[in-house]
Amino acid sequence: MNNRYEVFEKIGQGGVGVVYRAHDTHLDREVAIKRILVDSGQPIEELTENLIAEARVLSALNHPNIVTVHDVGTDEEGPFVVMEMLRGQTLDQVVENGVMSVEDFKTFAVQILEGLQAAQSANLLHRDLKPPNIMIVWLPGPKFQFKILDFGLAKFARKPSTQTVSHDDSIFGSIFFMAPEQFETLPLDGRTDLYSLGVIFYYTLTGQHPFQGETVPQVMASHMMHTRIPLQELRPDVPEHICDWVESLMAKEMADRPASAGAALDTFTETEIIDHKQLREVASNEAALAHELLNQFESETNDLLAQILRELESNRGTDAVETAQSIRGTAATLGYSEMKSLAKTLEQYAASDPEHCRETVKKFAGAMTRLKDAHLRIDWAGS
Repeated sequence: MNNRYEVFEKIGQGGVGVVYRAHDTHLDREVAIKRILVDSGQPIEELTENLIAEARVLSALNHPNIVTVHDVGTDEEGPFVVMEMLRGQTLDQVVENGVMSVEDFKTFAVQILEGLQAAQSANLLHRDLKPPNIMIVWLPGPKFQFKILDFGLAKFARKPSTQTVSHDDSIFGSIFFMAPEQFETLPLDGRTDLYSLGVIFYYTLTGQHPFQGETVPQVMASHMMHTRIPLQELRPDVPEHICDWVESLMAKEMADRPASAGAALDTFTETEIIDHKQLREVASNEAALAHELLNQFESETNDLLAQILRELESNRGTDAVETAQSIRGTAATLGYSEMKSLAKTLEQYAASDPEHCRETVKKFAGAMTRLKDAHLRIDWAGS
């Protein structure tokens, strides 16, 4: 290492790599150094190439929710990567002390999805997302930051790829968090990482794996049969729309999951479907008036959505933005949080991504159904 790095102790080890705590004598800072395990069973040339590729990708991403790479090199012991030294706990260590509160989960979900979105923007699949590969770092004050670690199994994926298998045909990664298509060595894409993330979210909120078994084949069968206890049953305090959202990430079929980390973020809202307090104030706490407002909103929104589709068809994206703003304004006034979020998505993409907008328009029907159901569940006499 050209005497630049002073190595102190081993702090972690994975399937093909080992990590040491070290000191960068040039910049006088503590760092983590990752080396390849030569006896890991893979050709050293292949492992070296993977490690260097990982370092280049992570260095280029430079995202606050992904571990930062400082340097890469080779010496008499082989290749190494120098990364930021993180002080905190891995996610599995955090969950051992107790499941996450709803508020902490919201912060966690947004940060990890933003990190994954950055990776997907570089056409990169992680393929081994699991709690030990996510670390929580405490910042000054009551704040914390999550970091995605170890892209050692990562792979560029401008086109669908398949899961890498080792020389004894076993599949890398933890079976509890792997997607069904990984067991079948089918083509993978960003939705594969979303499945693993959905399983991680379930584990974070419940402290248990959704897909279980006492043996490897049993766990694999649980994934393939999609047998699990619904999240809502284990955590009834978690809002229903958040439970449904987590379940959508770990849908068995890839086509039933969000298309990307960005799409998953679009559908994740930090509020209830209805802001009860705001709706009560607008409706003067009268159920009849609240239902009348909902009926008016539904009729006007359907007309405006049809107008947006016509504007998109005529390449009038700017007009579509203004129409979406009308929907968002009314939804915000009434406290219809999910409708407000969908309208905001239309605003963001109307001028640049018409197809995304058309897909978002289709989501309004389901959101309206959930909105009506939520209306019926409000106890107007309980205020």
